[in-house]
Amino acid sequence: MSAAEMERPGLYGVLDRALRVPELIAACVGGVFMVAAMVLTSTDAILRYFFNAPLTWNAYLTTYYLMVGMFVMPMAWGYRTGGYIRIVFLASLLPHGMAFSLLRLGKIIGAAYFGTLGWLAGEHFWEVFQRGDVEMGLIDWPVSWSWVWIPIGLGLLSLRMLLMAFGPSEDLHYADWLGEKDKPQEGEL
Repeated sequence: MSAAEMERPGLYGVLDRALRVPELIAACVGGVFMVAAMVLTSTDAILRYFFNAPLTWNAYLTTYYLMVGMFVMPMAWGYRTGGYIRIVFLASLLPHGMAFSLLRLGKIIGAAYFGTLGWLAGEHFWEVFQRGDVEMGLIDWPVSWSWVWIPIGLGLLSLRMLLMAFGPSEDLHYADWLGEKDKPQEGEL
C-alpha cells in the first residue's frame, strides 16, 4: 500500500483500509488453493504414471472446491490492483469528465450485478448446507462447501467496485491506459 493510499482522508479512507484486509486474506486463500491444486495434480500424475496408484479423489476436489476458490476469492484484490481487462475504446473518445462518469456508472452496475450473483450463490449455499446435500462417490463430498467461496469472493468484489465508484478519480484506473498527451490535467477531473 502506497503512502498516498494510507493517508486517504475521511470515510472513504477508513472503508478502503477496512476492505483491504479481507481482500488480502481472500487473495491469499485463493493462492493457497492454487498451490494445493498444482501439488495435488502433479502428485496424482506422478502416482498414476509411475506407480499405477492415482489419487482417485483429486479430480473432484480440485475441480469443485479448489478451482472455484482460486478463481473467485482473489477477484476483489485483483480488481483493486488493476488486474482486469479494460475495454476503453468508447471512454477514450469521450471528454474526461464524461469518461469518469461512464466508468463510475459501470462500476455501480457491475457492483449490483456481482452483488446479486453473490447473494444468490449465498442462498444456494445455505439451502444445500441445511439439507446436507452430498455428491456420492468414493468420498461423499458436501455440495455446500463447493459453493461457499462464491458469495465471499463476489461479495468482496461488489463492495470494492461500489467503493471505487464513489472514491477518488485515481482509483478508477482511467489514467492508466491513456497516452501521456491525453492524461487529464490537474483540476480537470
